[in-house]
Amino acid sequence: MILPTLNEEQGLLKTLEDIPLEHLREAGFDPQVLVVDGHSTDGTQEVGRSWGARVISQTSRGKGAATREGIEFARSHGAKYAVVMDADYTYPGSAIVPLLTLLEAGSDLVVGVRRPEFNPFGVARNLIHRVGDGLLNYTAAQLSRCPVLDVCSGLWGVRTAIFPGLKVISDGFEIEAEVFLKSFRSGLRVSQIPIAYRARVGTAKLRAVRDGARILLTIIRNARSPSRGPAPPHPSPGGVPSLVNAQALQNLQALCFATDAKELVIFSHQGREVEAQELARRLRAARVGVEVIISSFDSVAQSVFGAPSPLPLGQAGLDDGRVPIVVTLPSVTPGGEAFPAAIVGLPKTQRVVYVPLGPMFTGHVDPFSRSGAYRLEGSRPRPSSLSILSSAISSSVRSKELALLAANAPAGGVRIYRSLEVGPGGGFSSDRPRAQR
Repeated sequence: MILPTLNEEQGLLKTLEDIPLEHLREAGFDPQVLVVDGHSTDGTQEVGRSWGARVISQTSRGKGAATREGIEFARSHGAKYAVVMDADYTYPGSAIVPLLTLLEAGSDLVVGVRRPEFNPFGVARNLIHRVGDGLLNYTAAQLSRCPVLDVCSGLWGVRTAIFPGLKVISDGFEIEAEVFLKSFRSGLRVSQIPIAYRARVGTAKLRAVRDGARILLTIIRNARSPSRGPAPPHPSPGGVPSLVNAQALQNLQALCFATDAKELVIFSHQGREVEAQELARRLRAARVGVEVIISSFDSVAQSVFGAPSPLPLGQAGLDDGRVPIVVTLPSVTPGGEAFPAAIVGLPKTQRVVYVPLGPMFTGHVDPFSRSGAYRLEGSRPRPSSLSILSSAISSSVRSKELALLAANAPAGGVRIYRSLEVGPGGGFSSDRPRAQR
């Protein structure tokens, strides 16, 4: 974890105390905290050392320069991943574990998309900042044709091995815009997950007009930079089952994180128990308190289209009325897969996502395309620039989830369907006969 600092004595202490070191170790990581200090004149360095972090003084000035030095320091000392985090207590430490688990699963860059907490005493100022960030996000998405949801996020993780190839040169607050846009344009695997965003502790260093102009110029400069094409494949993480490839599991994991799901049900067909257990392990390890239930799937008692439509809450184990995210893994038969795609049901947005698990998906006619209860919204949709602007400014949970869902949609023909009928509790309708669903 790399924390660039400049006179952040108060914010740094709260930020360090918020880092879940024990949770990181339980998830299988060996956390190291590096404070890269920009010549502070208060007690920032002393706070870092007394807490137990390694503190180094940067050789130049600026947040971008400190970030570059920190990542290079981490890479030269053998760290596979670097998580960059502002030291003003605005970002939750609990988001570090999901970032790292997605990097471990195969992402090259993971960006925390800010979802500001409501502050009744700073509504006008917060709205101005949200509009400004939204316009920057809109410009970045419009020029680059990439789903950049938060071009200024101060919490992100990257594989240290790919960072030198990006040739990052920014010294100031525009470094995030350069890193994110270059990663998208280079064909790297970028995941984006929602995170809470709090009021800062201490004095802000960013100057809205001056630094905003530099960020805008960086967006213009890098949005149309040449693409190198897809990044080379990564070795599969250890422990990944062979029946579903590592990329498919990473896609499912990213989609679940994009919804910020706290309750999930994984329905497993015959032969998919190992993958179900592995996916559940990753989701539980990434977030404290997440509830993941694994249930066998009865294709006779339930619709062959999967669990999202006829989901009995009692069977799911959520007897208090909560509607969970539902992931259905297909069966494995001697002649091949009956359904070559996993199905993810999203109750908040009334969407069903078809996630490909293999090459059979290309020519496969899925049952939802013949259904009168769902409408195909697109194959690998990208959020429009206007929807990115709306998701940044609007307080609608649905618009934010849809933007994140589309931004994390994996390549290879993922299909997203909208439910045309919504049940009384806001979930998917199960009133139609099975033949019509």
